[in-house]
Amino acid sequence: MTATDAAFIDNLAALHQKSTMVGWDFSVLAGSLRTDNPWWDFDADCLAALHDSARVADLGTGGGERLLRLLAALPTTSAARQITATEGWAPNLPVARKNLVPAGIDVREYDAERGDRMPFATGELDLVMSRHEAIAAQEIARVLVAGGRFLTQQVDGRDASELREWFGGESQYSHVTAENYAQELETAGLRIDTVDEWTGTMQFSDVRSLVTYLGFVPWDVPDFTVAEHAAQLRQLAAAEPISVTQRRFRIYAVKE
Repeated sequence: MTATDAAFIDNLAALHQKSTMVGWDFSVLAGSLRTDNPWWDFDADCLAALHDSARVADLGTGGGERLLRLLAALPTTSAARQITATEGWAPNLPVARKNLVPAGIDVREYDAERGDRMPFATGELDLVMSRHEAIAAQEIARVLVAGGRFLTQQVDGRDASELREWFGGESQYSHVTAENYAQELETAGLRIDTVDEWTGTMQFSDVRSLVTYLGFVPWDVPDFTVAEHAAQLRQLAAAEPISVTQRRFRIYAVKE
């Protein structure tokens, strides 16, 4: 390995080590990461549902950035709402509280993957929104009032499968599919109104942006290290830009 090559790998390792998500902010990758978007507009659908919902929960709010944008788009004359956000990733909790509490939004710790009980009373909510956040169908059904709505957009468990082909490991979320989620929600007592699936492309301009991304979302390739995969990274660097396959689905449902 030449000194130049060794420096390249060392720089990638340092970049990966310092790449940690704060809130849910990919802005550092602006200009070097291009993503397609599903043909539907999940934010617009959530905004429409917010118009006539008085008691709302936003699951997996990250740093609250998206929720604040939605609320800012509501008419200033709209009715008062009781809005609560949940977040299950410990580093994001203080970020979400800093951003949302001044806006009068309570932030509660909740992680469906831990088997937590949702921090709401039975039948407390008119609307539950979940964008790219794990769910527990029985808990969704419990906290919704009859006629209440559930809107979710999810990252399919097969998303970016090329990353695991290149760097090894198995998807931690192979169960996350539209078919599985719809079946679980129906079993829990919700009526499924909408199910759609979509496939697109995510493109990294160079290997540095790819390594940064892997630091932000370590669950995509658990235990990834630059040193272990130096040879594969050099191959990818020689074939820039680097593309992987995105997979998303949405499900909209109503509590019977």
